[in-house]
Amino acid sequence: MLKIDATALVVFAIVWILVLVLTRIFFKPILRILDERAARIARDKAAEDGARSASEGDLKRIEDGLKEARAAAEAIRNTAETEALKDKSRLVREVQAEGRAEVAKAKAELRREMEALKKDLDKHTEEIAATIEKRILGE
Repeated sequence: MLKIDATALVVFAIVWILVLVLTRIFFKPILRILDERAARIARDKAAEDGARSASEGDLKRIEDGLKEARAAAEAIRNTAETEALKDKSRLVREVQAEGRAEVAKAKAELRREMEALKKDLDKHTEEIAATIEKRILGE
């Protein structure tokens, strides 16, 4: 049978003293460090969540700004194209008008030259007719 003597009580007392000393010296500091670590992890996780939501908000804001910039650029491009087409039409009309004026001027000059040539030809025709008439009549 099992006998409890003084040695068992001494061992029991030593174990309890060792538990108390280890608890104060070893376990409480380790538990305190683990609690601080858990608190720091929770704080860092909350900060990370805040930073993530802030960066997502910034990203959305930047994407919205890019959409607006693209729309503004498209509007500017469309306006520039419209202006260019208007300028092109205006230049074409001006060139056509200049062309018509040049053609009219050339036609007028041709008419003047034709009239001058007709007059000259009429003069020469009269001279040639007179010369032929003299030769035929023998004068």
